[in-house]
Amino acid sequence: MRAFGVIRAASLTLMLSGGAAQAQAPAGSESLDLICVGSDAALMAMTPYRNSIGAPHFGGVYYGEARVPAQLGVRVENGQVRVKPPKSAVPLFAKDAKDGWYVLADVAVDRLSIKGRLKWNRIDRSSLTVDRRNGAVTFGDFAGVCQQAAASADTTKF
Repeated sequence: MRAFGVIRAASLTLMLSGGAAQAQAPAGSESLDLICVGSDAALMAMTPYRNSIGAPHFGGVYYGEARVPAQLGVRVENGQVRVKPPKSAVPLFAKDAKDGWYVLADVAVDRLSIKGRLKWNRIDRSSLTVDRRNGAVTFGDFAGVCQQAAASADTTKF
């Protein structure tokens, strides 16, 4: 009985001392894959509008920002966090990605959150924040909710 208490205390100490610098995947798995669905800001060109009597007003092209549906992928594996952003989130002069996945820097993974930063180029930067309690995610202008993806390729959801 006493040995069980010692082992339990040691495992609790190890869990608490893990800290934010060490990636912690869910129990029994080596990696964590998340699929996040939400919306992203996109630059849109708006065509000339019509005035109050219905005649077209040709004042040029107007540019604005609109929210568009988007999907974000997050992968935590071996202490490394990678992200697959929607195409609308990638800046024009972004560095190349391996199969669309970008490796994050300044990673902090703990029991309640996943955080990291991505340097797209010399100017553009985005930060990732995933709340592991409710699945809320933000990455640059993207905002959405994450769900855990299937562990194996042949696993079905329903």
